[in-house]
Amino acid sequence: MDAEAGNAIEYFAVTALRAYGFKAGTPVCRSGRARSAGYPDIRVTDGSRTAYVDCKTYSAKTKFQTLRSFYLSPSPDPKITEDAFHLLMSFELIPEMRSGRSVFVPRRWGIYELARLNLHVKFECNASNRELYTDESRLYSGNV
Repeated sequence: MDAEAGNAIEYFAVTALRAYGFKAGTPVCRSGRARSAGYPDIRVTDGSRTAYVDCKTYSAKTKFQTLRSFYLSPSPDPKITEDAFHLLMSFELIPEMRSGRSVFVPRRWGIYELARLNLHVKFECNASNRELYTDESRLYSGNV
């Protein structure tokens, strides 16, 4: 599914949530900066309860694929700053031609609770080139 379609659907979700009286928008990090990239996409509140919402799009062919489609990484400036519900709003999109342009049209939608989501933890070690190529770790070197 086109990443642009996935990003564009957030605008429509926020607009719909606001139309129903919810306060909805980009989550604000611990630092006070609003950030849209990464989980979650939207923070929603009715004044007494808060939910973090992630928007996903898929096609009928990709709904049950096994490639990673959700991830959450630790951050020194997290977007999740309060105890809240965690939800997924998903939209099945189908491509259509309209006025000579290819567009994605919503066909189905669903809301899923993420509290029961089984996650896989990927431990990762990494280093920059500056950390790799130190004089202290070099055994031999030379010109070709």
